[in-house]
Amino acid sequence: MTSSTAKGARARGLMADAKFHGMRVIGKTASRTSRSVRSLRPSELARGRFTVLTVNWNTLDCLRTMLDAITRFSPPGTEVVVADNASKDGSREFLRDAGVKWFELPINLGHGPAMDLATTRVRTEYFVTLDVDAFPVTADWLDVLRGHLENGNEVVGGRLYRSYAHPSMMAMRTQRFREAKHTFIRSAWRTSDDFVHGESWDVAELISRREAPHVALIEASEVRGPGVIGTVYGGLVYHNGVSTHGGPENREAGRIAWQEATDRFLGNP
Repeated sequence: MTSSTAKGARARGLMADAKFHGMRVIGKTASRTSRSVRSLRPSELARGRFTVLTVNWNTLDCLRTMLDAITRFSPPGTEVVVADNASKDGSREFLRDAGVKWFELPINLGHGPAMDLATTRVRTEYFVTLDVDAFPVTADWLDVLRGHLENGNEVVGGRLYRSYAHPSMMAMRTQRFREAKHTFIRSAWRTSDDFVHGESWDVAELISRREAPHVALIEASEVRGPGVIGTVYGGLVYHNGVSTHGGPENREAGRIAWQEATDRFLGNP
């Protein structure tokens, strides 16, 4: 690596760090403010019902598919809350007529802060988070998640990388999330891909670690590579890990996998 290349890489790393810390401060402030406002207006949580939470950023096609699948495979009364990270791809116009709860952020705060804000809008006993490039594939998906929570667990979710409930499919009781003051905001940022214990916690990873051992992990029943371009968690939820933010080397493979999954599970042309 030449000197100029190394300097450029360091500069990009510093900019990434600065952006992460800046957005983290803004996100935490917004989340705390929203939680404080909600606490002043407490409401009873609808017993036995779920709210599905997701974060969208310029991923309208995935969002359409997700909402379609939620409608098909979820019982009546299942609510949806979409946090839109200042999308510019027509998502806002679509959401105005989509029949779901949603809110738009003035800037892209990132996944964690936006998801924290979404949790403050939950009015049901349970909530489940889905990445926008994930969708349910069976009509009993919420029943299965509820069963794990009623069996002594505080968290249930798909295991994707390490042993924690990944937020591409993760469920909790709303009251427990609030009482424990959990957050989806990452505790640390590393420009390197190397995992460092205590420094590289992913989104939601600390939630599982704080709730251990009361965490149920649902193993993948299907995995398609390279990477995670097609994972099915226990026959419940499909997740395409690179269709929205994967590297260019996997983006086309992810697009093909997404199309095949929608054909297979939803019968989309």
